[in-house]
Amino acid sequence: MQTINLWHKLNIHWNKIILFGIGIFISFQVSSQHYEQENLPNYDDDLIHYGFYLGGHTANLKVRYNEAYLSNQFDSLHSVIPESAPGFTVGFIFNLRIAQYLDFRTLPGVGLYQYTLNYNTYDRAEEVTYQGKKEAFYAELPLLLKYKSQRRKNFRAYMIGGAKPSFEVSGKRPSEINEDVLLINTFNLALEIGFGIDIYYELFKFSPEIRFSRGLTNALFERQNSYSSPINELVTNSVSIYFQFQ
Repeated sequence: MQTINLWHKLNIHWNKIILFGIGIFISFQVSSQHYEQENLPNYDDDLIHYGFYLGGHTANLKVRYNEAYLSNQFDSLHSVIPESAPGFTVGFIFNLRIAQYLDFRTLPGVGLYQYTLNYNTYDRAEEVTYQGKKEAFYAELPLLLKYKSQRRKNFRAYMIGGAKPSFEVSGKRPSEINEDVLLINTFNLALEIGFGIDIYYELFKFSPEIRFSRGLTNALFERQNSYSSPINELVTNSVSIYFQFQ
């Protein structure tokens, strides 16, 4: 079961990377028609730029068990396996140039996330799977540093990294929920790192980007129930592809 889920996650991530590569290839093909002409030659001299972005992601949770998981109380529980789920993100871009090859940027936006845990149990020698799910919109405020390479005609590669705080903006708070469901904290802080390419067109700059995110805080709500009892910590993970327009 764990091997199957591992390959499932790898396939999802590889599909995203392949899609990202196809997007870059198409952009190169379109841009190559105007390669001899340098578009927006003074674009990077401006101190501030604005824009917007659209993104898609796959997200899951990393599970860390507690001591209770090894007790007789959970004899029938075989494992808790996270399941990746797709989502989307939209938002705005504020970019500040702080050096020739270094920018600071913040990207306020909102994203739809779904977190799923599969609880694999044995009932009379038969394996039964129960799911704990959490689906919600999160307001996000990534704070990132962008390190850029030297511009080559209408192309420039870059790396990006920083922190992303996020706050749930939909549904009830975990403390207000009486049902026996998977309870996730409304605040999360994640470390983000990625890379992309700036492509300069005549009227705008287009930047496809892939970014990896890893939670720094425990996403599990402190109140205990049947879903959280065998778990000590939940950490968020996601792989995202962004299409940015400035």
